[in-house]
Formats: sequence, C-alpha cells, structure tokens
Amino acid sequence: MPAPVSYIKNEIQLQDCVTACLEKPVVSIDTEFARYNTYYPIVGLIQIYDGDICYLIDPLEVTDLSALQPLLTDSEVTKVFHACTEDMEVFQQCIGVLPNSVFDSQIAAAALGVGFSISYQNLVEHYLDLKVPKEETRSDWLQRPLTEGQLKYAALDVIYLLQVYEMQQEQLLRSDRWQWVEQECASLSLDLATMIDPDLAYKKIKGLARLNRKQLSVMRALCSWREKQARALDVPRNRILDQKALMSIAIESLGSISELQSVAEMSPRQVRKFGDDIIFLAIEARQLPEDQCPGLEMADSKIDSKQLGRLREVVRVRAEALSVAPELLTKRRHLEKLLRSEDAQGRYTLPEELTGWRRDAIGDELIRMLHA
Repeated sequence: MPAPVSYIKNEIQLQDCVTACLEKPVVSIDTEFARYNTYYPIVGLIQIYDGDICYLIDPLEVTDLSALQPLLTDSEVTKVFHACTEDMEVFQQCIGVLPNSVFDSQIAAAALGVGFSISYQNLVEHYLDLKVPKEETRSDWLQRPLTEGQLKYAALDVIYLLQVYEMQQEQLLRSDRWQWVEQECASLSLDLATMIDPDLAYKKIKGLARLNRKQLSVMRALCSWREKQARALDVPRNRILDQKALMSIAIESLGSISELQSVAEMSPRQVRKFGDDIIFLAIEARQLPEDQCPGLEMADSKIDSKQLGRLREVVRVRAEALSVAPELLTKRRHLEKLLRSEDAQGRYTLPEELTGWRRDAIGDELIRMLHA
C-alpha cells in the first residue's frame, strides 16, 4: 500500500480524521454504497486521503457522521472526486449537506481531451500507467467484515485520485482550461436526481417531443407523484411505475384499472396499490385548460434539420481543434434550444447552457454562423 491506512470505527477517530484533513488544502474522497432496491443510496464505506493518511470510515460502526460536515462544506479545502454525482447524493442523504469546492477528475479529463465520461480505471492507467483491479467494483460493501481485497481497492481509489489531481491541475492551468472545470464542478449539485423538484421530474423522460400539451400534463402529474412516492417509500422509481407505462397512460388516455394492467402492462401488485391514484391524477391532468398544461420547447416548434446539421458540424470542427469530445462543448438539445431562440428580427440568443466558458469555446461561433 503506497500510504498508511486508518480504519475509522468511532466518532472520536472520525473527529481526529476531520481535524487532520481541515489542515490540508486538498483531499480526495470516494464512497462505496449499495442501491439495489432503494431510491436512496445506502453508504457502506467513505474513503478520504489527505496526502499522508488514507482514512476508511465505516458508516455501519460510526452511526453519527455529522463530524464530516465542516470538511465537506469548507471552501478552503478542495475535495477531489471522480464522477461524483452519486457521491454527492450519498452525502446529502446520510449527512444532509452537499460538498462544495469540488473538483471532479472525470470532468477535468474531458476538458483535457483525455476522454469523455472516462472510467476511474482508465483514468489511472492514462495518468499513472497503473492497472486498478476491477474485481471489487460490484462487491457487497454492506457486508462485514470487509475483505482485504475490498479495503485495498477502496484505499487505492482515493490514493491514486489525489496523484491524478496534481497532474490534471498542472495541465489545466497550463492550457487555460482551469476555469472550464471550475464552472462545471460548481454546477454539479444543481441537477442531482434525488433532489430534483418533483414537478419537473417529467422533463427527464425520453420521447416527450411525441406528446401534445394535454399528454404532457398527464406526464407531469404522474412523474411528480411517482417521484414523491419513490422518495417516501425509498424504492426505485420503476418499482412504482416505469417509463413505458407512463408513456402508455399519457398517449392512450387510459382511464380504467383494466387498461392499466392490459395496455400499460402494470403488474397486479402495482395496479392494486397505485391504480386508483394513477387514474385520478391522469383524469385530473387531462381536464386542465390548455393554457395551464406544460409546453416544452421541443414540442412547440419544428427544427430545421439542415440548420441543426450545420450547427453540429461547427461543434465537431471546433471540438477537433480543441482536442475535446463534442459532447463536452454542447448537447443536441442545447443546439435545438438555440435555434428556437430566434426572434422576429431573425436574431438568436445563446441559451444559459452555452454561456460561461462555453461562450468563448463554442457559443459565439455558433451565433456567428447563424447570423452570417
């Protein structure tokens, strides 16, 4: 093991760990959790490396993790994660806070052209030329005792991560892309799945462009209800109602228990437990006046496919020049949003998603092309 490991089993040890980490300018953090049949993640281990000691915190032994709050929220200590969305959900659920001053090595790798959505194993291999064992990736982190293999795997996750951060930091500063990563990481907590406004949950459903406003009203009502039910019962959303059933109820205007089972293909248990609520909500949503129904931009106007193609080509060329993946610069829906911003004078406005560092990287160039 390239660093000493301290296994934390009580609140006094945890407080000592936090005190030591608060003296450091940067620490690396990871979590191991289970999410088999629950809405919220169940944390099995928390790993922190301060550059000297790797702390493995056992949340099954340390039942009060609140001592971590000062570290997670201290803006003077950079917290390095890799693909940290689910880690942030873990801390929000088990401690009630979201980490700030976060640096995500996956985002940094994308900004540096190493790869988009790169895995931790590939990240370490690229920067450190080391092979991280994958055997423990899907192991049971709620079992006790944890095996030696699990403990080693968990420790190396954060030990190597801090080494990668130091290399990425230097490269980002040298390439003037530090601000890219800083802005991206600052917005990570804004779109966590477990914290989304239930009334906006329907916007995450694929295929909404097929729906008219009445159907969107049904989708909004059912997705909001499903999100609240999943949180209250702590079960996966699909255990309540899956996407196929949601689409079927909205599009087919289903309104009876028998249709929920035969057309929407809901299970007898789902129909028995939730059927009456679903029918009531769907009928109520269909009765809303048209002007009170949601109107997604994607459903309000057609997109000129040739114009969209030209924008995508601008993105491709620019991404190639910057040696980054096109997905880092923008997504198709943001280009569509840009096209729909055209006013009566034929002028376009950059959507919020294409401002910040993206304005210089790609946004202004897209506007120039549209106004040419």
